[in-house]
Amino acid sequence: MIKRIVVVGAAGSGKTTLAWALGKILEVPVTDLDYLFWGPGWSRVGLGTFRERTQEVLANDRWIIAGSYLRQVGGMVWVRAETVVWLDLPRRVSFSRVLKRTVRQYVRREDVVPGCRQSLWAAWRDRLFHSAWREPANYRSVIPGMLNQPEYAHVRLVRLQSRRAVAAWLANSAERGH
Repeated sequence: MIKRIVVVGAAGSGKTTLAWALGKILEVPVTDLDYLFWGPGWSRVGLGTFRERTQEVLANDRWIIAGSYLRQVGGMVWVRAETVVWLDLPRRVSFSRVLKRTVRQYVRREDVVPGCRQSLWAAWRDRLFHSAWREPANYRSVIPGMLNQPEYAHVRLVRLQSRRAVAAWLANSAERGH
């Protein structure tokens, strides 16, 4: 049974959705790094606080973490992870999802995380659309580079490159229980 999984990928790749579905199947607690990073009114917590919050999650025996934040906490998460699920979807998929989600959240006046209502200004300021467009290509060099480092030699990589592959892997995980 897999105990510690991190789901990474570009904005809009479906990290949180997959993590929650997998958490339900495996009965493992899920943490979205966005909830640890953002404070009320789109304030960013300090790096030390973000790392402390992340470390509290990592101290548990079983967890699923959704989110990349590779520069801030990637190393500390990956060194404890058993499996990295990389959602390497085409940029058109990630970008269109981010666009639709942002508009939906804005129109419905939804919070993205508690205390952070979606606004077009916040999406623009935080370069959300830029990230959704650029990250898929950037991750294709960053993630393999990380996995080549000796401290992550124990990590099993699951690279999913289409919506169909994600659905099939999730269904297979449900059948096998991991």
